[in-house]
Amino acid sequence: MCSTKSEMDREIKSSDLVRVAPEVWEVPSSFRSDMRVAARLYADEVLLEAALTDRSIEQLINTSTLPGIVSYAIAMPDIHQGYGFPIGGVIATLLPEGVISPGGVGYDINCGAAEALRVAHFKILLKNILLGRFVSGMLLIGNKINEIRAIPARQ
Repeated sequence: MCSTKSEMDREIKSSDLVRVAPEVWEVPSSFRSDMRVAARLYADEVLLEAALTDRSIEQLINTSTLPGIVSYAIAMPDIHQGYGFPIGGVIATLLPEGVISPGGVGYDINCGAAEALRVAHFKILLKNILLGRFVSGMLLIGNKINEIRAIPARQ
């Protein structure tokens, strides 16, 4: 389902976000008719206000419309405007509609988008996202995954 032009042009305000946990904010999937999942932002009030000054939350909402997306479109505390995906944005998708991407972005200095995943290892990443853990430093060399760290989400 496509959103209307008026929905796309709607300015995002802090009142549009719902606090679901300390330092966890959510734009409900009802915010726009084409959102498949809610968009979550991990930030304190200062970071939230900074994110509202550029298009990063709008970009996060746009990622929530992608085919195959599961759970949430997530923004880490380093969120800022990117080239489509917000920098700091994370999504998981399922095949056949979804895609596997080593990173929605990779043009930011020090963004760490040097991941490479195979379909067989995608389940590890997806499981950790769905369980509320965020995987960092995941690198596939040959058939060996090196340095996988699951960091529990702050709740």
